[in-house]
Amino acid sequence: MLKRIIGEVKLYRILILTLLIVSIGILVIQDYSRLTKDFSKLMSFLTKVRSKAMQDDVVLITQFNRKNVIVKDKNGNVLDSLYVSTLNKINYDTKLGKNMIVFSGGGTSPYNIRVHGGDINLKSWFGFRKNIAVNCTGLVTEGLYPKDG
Repeated sequence: MLKRIIGEVKLYRILILTLLIVSIGILVIQDYSRLTKDFSKLMSFLTKVRSKAMQDDVVLITQFNRKNVIVKDKNGNVLDSLYVSTLNKINYDTKLGKNMIVFSGGGTSPYNIRVHGGDINLKSWFGFRKNIAVNCTGLVTEGLYPKDG
């Protein structure tokens, strides 16, 4: 009886099923890894912009355009840029325009519409999410900012 059960179970079917399950797992892990890398790169990028604005006491405008983050000076000259494939939603508006953060020597508060600042949402293909909050001093942290304020 055991030979008949084993004979009915085709080895190639088990192999195909195993490969399919492993492939799906690899895709999910790769997707989460891409989100994590984008998150780290964007956190570092925004922190660097904040530091430069504070150290040099200059105004740096960080604009979000689709999946690109572009840093410009007051004159509109592009200083740096970063492509973020998982960039999903920008919840940060300034007196100079939407979807931008204006860093200055005194933080972001002179330009903010919301008192507390705002946040940025990253989302992967499989729906994994990470958020970056930027407060009124320009401090970049993981998380969301309060709705009120």
